[in-house]
Amino acid sequence: MLNLLDKKVMLASQNPKKRDGRKKFKETRHPVYRGVRRKNPQKWVCEIREPNKKSRIWLGTFPTAEMAARAHDVAVIALRGQSGCLNFADSMWKLPIPASTMAKDIQRTAAEAAKAFRPAKLD
Repeated sequence: MLNLLDKKVMLASQNPKKRDGRKKFKETRHPVYRGVRRKNPQKWVCEIREPNKKSRIWLGTFPTAEMAARAHDVAVIALRGQSGCLNFADSMWKLPIPASTMAKDIQRTAAEAAKAFRPAKLD
C-alpha cells in the first residue's frame, strides 16, 4: 500500500510563480496560491488546465482564496498525482480524491472539498 505521508510534496510556496507578463491590465492572480484569481473584491475563481491539452476545467467561484486553493489542490491530485504542485501540504491526505479524471467528477469533488474548508463567519 502506498503511504502518502512518506512522499515529498511539492508546494506552491516553495516554487514561486512566474511574474505575469501583462503590463497594461491589473494583476488578478493570487500572489501565493496557484490556479486562483480574483473575480471581484468579494469572489475568487479557480480553474486548471488539463494535461497535454489547451482546454481548462472550471472548478468554480468561491468566497475566499483558501477555498479556491483547496479546490485547485483536488484537481491537481486527480490530474497530476504525486508530481503536482499543491497549495497546502496537508492536501494529499485531507482532501477527497475524485472517482475519475473526468471533468464533472473533478468539479463535484473540488466543490465538496472547498465547502469543507468554508470559514464559519461566512455561514
